[in-house]
Amino acid sequence: MKNCTGNIYKQKTNQVIDYINYNLHQPLQLNVIADKVNMSKRQLQRVMALALDEPLYTYVTRLRMERAVMYMQTEEIHLQKLATMVGYDNAQSFSKAFKKQFKISPKAYINKLRLQSNEPIIEDNKFDISSQICYFEGLDLVYIRICGKYGEEETYKNAWEKLIHFLYSNNLLTSNTRFIGISFDNPNITSNNQCRYYACASINEKIYPTKDFGTIHLPSGKYAIYTLNGFYSKLGNFHNYIQRNKNYTLRFGIMFDEYFNYINQGLPDELITKVYIPIK
Repeated sequence: MKNCTGNIYKQKTNQVIDYINYNLHQPLQLNVIADKVNMSKRQLQRVMALALDEPLYTYVTRLRMERAVMYMQTEEIHLQKLATMVGYDNAQSFSKAFKKQFKISPKAYINKLRLQSNEPIIEDNKFDISSQICYFEGLDLVYIRICGKYGEEETYKNAWEKLIHFLYSNNLLTSNTRFIGISFDNPNITSNNQCRYYACASINEKIYPTKDFGTIHLPSGKYAIYTLNGFYSKLGNFHNYIQRNKNYTLRFGIMFDEYFNYINQGLPDELITKVYIPIK
């Protein structure tokens, strides 16, 4: 595959993945997706299977089931409505797909979540999880996507270096640039090698997605914000601790991290990460 063609396919892959992510409640017919990126259905299936390491429809079904679990974790929803929210016409078809994915029925999974919610809060001094509540105004971002186990040091380092270089090369880096990390998947639900992480930077002007880079909008909403001081390697445990000790009602939304002092990293104590949890 020629370099130019490869870059075009990377760009189209980003567009397809983002389109699917924001339209899981829709039928997502193959011909519609193909038209969106000006490809034939056969070409789309081939390119996406190579990029995703799984067939496109398998990918869509998996994301729908994982999205359903995230809805289950945020509110009580009737099974028929839940099915509709993830693109199914009826609860029977949804239940069949869910059981195939997780080896458990949706109703049994919901009962399992209810039991877990009644478990006692874990109390120790491992982390300071005091939080503040704020309304986030929303942000336009340029991103580079990583797919794989969260926190792989070399992979993350390379991705962030590419992103910083892109910002410098396009005169997009300013003193007001904000650095954001978005983990789209829960590793307790999604296989480690399929977890999606976006390394992002805020942008103040419209840019055209190219090669490895895409653009997304981080929507506005109400968030609980937690602060971690120190190494980024602590973030995984910090996230888990917050989730186990939450004292708020979740809403479905994008959870993300904001990294401060990222460009001028000094001592570990100078590294500050704010974790934004979407709440009602």
